[in-house]
Amino acid sequence: MALKYWLRALRIDTWNRVRFGEGAPCYAERIWVDPSQCEKYIEAEDLGHYFGASIRQMSGRVVGTWPVPMEQPCDQHPKLAYCWAHWQKGDNWEQSGAISYMLREISVSKTGVVDDCRTPEDVIERYRKLDSIWSDVKQRGSLPSRATLDANNFREVGGVLMHIGPGGEPIFSGAGCHRFAMALMLKTPFPAQIGIVHRSALEILPQLRSCPRP
Repeated sequence: MALKYWLRALRIDTWNRVRFGEGAPCYAERIWVDPSQCEKYIEAEDLGHYFGASIRQMSGRVVGTWPVPMEQPCDQHPKLAYCWAHWQKGDNWEQSGAISYMLREISVSKTGVVDDCRTPEDVIERYRKLDSIWSDVKQRGSLPSRATLDANNFREVGGVLMHIGPGGEPIFSGAGCHRFAMALMLKTPFPAQIGIVHRSALEILPQLRSCPRP
């Protein structure tokens, strides 16, 4: 598994350095995002169709165009909405709409599997685990990096995926949604896996690479 990421990083990192110099973005590198600036998201599937590749595989890719019409307000994201209803308002997972949402997703999935869930029991267990993760994250006071959770993790692979849009605006990708919801509630800068980077945002990368001090 790590070899796949290493080879992908070698290809993307090398190409970026040739085009943009030593400060170019790297595949799956960790950036730090201010949740107060996170207002928009783009569906991963839509962005994948737009650029013609899997979004996580495009981590670190620099682009010159941006699909502004695809951007949507974060408060309209269904997963974020049910997370906030559960963790902030106190609704249970069923009342928040999370259970019915997942069961609908499973019913239309070609494989019949979504997030390793096949049955209602799987869904209930998944949300039980998310409650446990939220309890831990809330106690920490911040979202942990992937390396904090697993020292062998390749860079920030698997983290909340954040694109850097025109002018440096952070755009949520849809990947890592529940953790993203947690980060927004904590209101502290969080570690993320870099996604697609708009060329106009290259100059602010040094700021995103530094972990903010409290």
